[in-house]
Amino acid sequence: MRVSRADREELDALRRLAGNTPPLAAMKEWKRAHDLTGGEIIQAATAWAERKKSAHELVTVAQCVKRYLTAKTAAGIQTADNHGHIFNDLTRDMGERMLHEVTSRQLDVWLAKREKPGTRLTYRKWVVALWRWAQKQHYLDRTRLTEAEHTQTVKQPDMEVGIIDAETYGRLLGHFHRLHPDYLPALVLAGFAGMRRSEIHDQKWDDINLAGGHLRVTKGKRGTPSRRLVPLCPAAVEWLMLAPDRTEWVCGNLALDRIRNIARDAKYDLPENCFRHAYISHRVAQTGNIAETSLIAGNSPDIVRRHYLELVTKEAGETWFNLSPAAVAKIEAGGDVEPMPATNGKAGVA
Repeated sequence: MRVSRADREELDALRRLAGNTPPLAAMKEWKRAHDLTGGEIIQAATAWAERKKSAHELVTVAQCVKRYLTAKTAAGIQTADNHGHIFNDLTRDMGERMLHEVTSRQLDVWLAKREKPGTRLTYRKWVVALWRWAQKQHYLDRTRLTEAEHTQTVKQPDMEVGIIDAETYGRLLGHFHRLHPDYLPALVLAGFAGMRRSEIHDQKWDDINLAGGHLRVTKGKRGTPSRRLVPLCPAAVEWLMLAPDRTEWVCGNLALDRIRNIARDAKYDLPENCFRHAYISHRVAQTGNIAETSLIAGNSPDIVRRHYLELVTKEAGETWFNLSPAAVAKIEAGGDVEPMPATNGKAGVA
């Protein structure tokens, strides 16, 4: 086969252009790039060069966590108060690592230490939120999914509704009144108002109307009616009147945790979130009013219908809301608490 002069000149030009790279290897690399970019090699290379120019700021995981929580607090969002333990765990285990070097595999190993699927999902949710925020702050590449978003998710199991009965709650009220009165208001709001942990910790006495028999939630969970009105049964009012200090905040931000620890030491077996679950279960049993119960609890009627119906009897519901100090004293003396008759379908609102 004869090679024309023009072919030789073109081959020589190709060799000069390829430099130290053999022309065949250069063409193979071009072909691969062409296929990967759908023929838009120049556009893809230009975009890559632009990304390299805008290098992200290098921060450690600990630095990113601190800046993230500071920004949320400044915006009036209680991420640090409500979920600080998650970020404390992350900082303890990965704080010294450079954020951009953390891989999804490393995060998966860390998340897998949370045995309960619900806990793991919650941890993953906030890790993804942190990484996305970091991306917006130019701490990470903004042109692709973050490593946190590549972590594995797990199936959320059906919600387990563990509750306690009226006798157990009554004995707890008596125990805390005698030995730990500072935690009594938090225990009352947990079982007689069904408030969430974060809501109880943020509740102010100024938003509790003992004379009127109701309270206004000082700061509700995000996405729920933030200033909803919650009725207080006469028994709840009596217990709250026994609080040693009714100024400023109802309790500290670890009150519910301390209550669980104290109860455990006193040999009480308390299911997770049992006070709120018990409140909703007993109230809907007593009143039969799903819509009103869901409004007061700050969740949906569907949640009440699917998880809380028929867990206790109407009589048990009436007994729960009749756990006054006198009724509890009777239980502790070995007697039975008398059920309180329902009044207009409401839980004994004063």
